[in-house]
Amino acid sequence: MGQQRFAQPYDLLRTLHYIYLDELVIIDDCAPMSELGKSQTDRKRIAQGNILAYLEHNRGKPQYRHAPSAAMATNRILRPLSKKFGPGKNALQNHWPQIIGEKWAALSRPMAIRGGKTGKSLLIEAKGPAAALIQANAGQLLGKINQFLGKDTITKIIVKQGSMKPNTQTAAKTTAIKTSPEQQPSSVKNNPENAFQTALDNLGKKVHTRTTEI
Repeated sequence: MGQQRFAQPYDLLRTLHYIYLDELVIIDDCAPMSELGKSQTDRKRIAQGNILAYLEHNRGKPQYRHAPSAAMATNRILRPLSKKFGPGKNALQNHWPQIIGEKWAALSRPMAIRGGKTGKSLLIEAKGPAAALIQANAGQLLGKINQFLGKDTITKIIVKQGSMKPNTQTAAKTTAIKTSPEQQPSSVKNNPENAFQTALDNLGKKVHTRTTEI
């Protein structure tokens, strides 16, 4: 029997319908006639061997497999990075006052985001007794944090008491340089808004001069 290819599983089942386990029916290249006198157990074994040999030489077309999802490859790359750097630790540190408010930001700071089986937890370092206050308001703060990072990103807040070091970076004080109307360029003088501001400045100077004279 030559090798056959079946486009549909139904064709293969229809062909195997003629091979029985209870009665040894020989089709083309099956067991020889000399083996027909054996016991029924041997005959079943021979029939099973014939079926396996038939299936081995007459395989159907392999099932079509879709291309793997790009998300699987992306997760393999991003998952280790997420465990190492966290989903938004730097973003939390940079926008901490805007996220939880100036009051709580002055007493705490985010330290790390840790992953677990039940979800991610945020480790917060708080200044002295403020740790108990932050832990008592953990539910409210958790909602604000997840509004920034995304829904259900953080499932738990862990507060650790510590001594927060003051920020050594001081904001540079800038002084506004005022120029007299004579020193201003013509384009600035002709601007209606600047002209109105200049008139107010002149009025303020006159009022200040009269007050000092009195």
